[in-house]
Amino acid sequence: MARPKKKDDYGFEESEVQEAVQPQAQKPSINQAMAQANMELNKGEKSRKKLYQKYKDEEKIPMYLSPMYRPYFGNVMQVSINGVSIYFKVDGSNQLVPQTFADEITSRRLKIDAILTKQKRMAEASSNVEDSPGELKLF
Repeated sequence: MARPKKKDDYGFEESEVQEAVQPQAQKPSINQAMAQANMELNKGEKSRKKLYQKYKDEEKIPMYLSPMYRPYFGNVMQVSINGVSIYFKVDGSNQLVPQTFADEITSRRLKIDAILTKQKRMAEASSNVEDSPGELKLF
């Protein structure tokens, strides 16, 4: 059976009292915590700037997105990679974008194309007839 912890006349345990009267120098101060947080913030900001410069120095690829993709992406598509964002117009005009962002834009476009192709196959009811189960390949 566990022993009950010894409490003083006011209901505090001895360890709680010792912690409260501990010298201020041993406790971390708010200023130290703020300094640590600022150092972490500056470190993160430096790495973000390095990443931004890396994307800025990448080879630029000419790309465009047809206006038919507006219902899916809007007039302007935001592409964010590792916290760095670009805004790509979906109006059919050629734009130069870094290779990494071009790959992401192409990937998104291909996903929409796959969805549209699947919808088109499912909508063709006259050609969706099969004589035996599994004969028709829809996907």
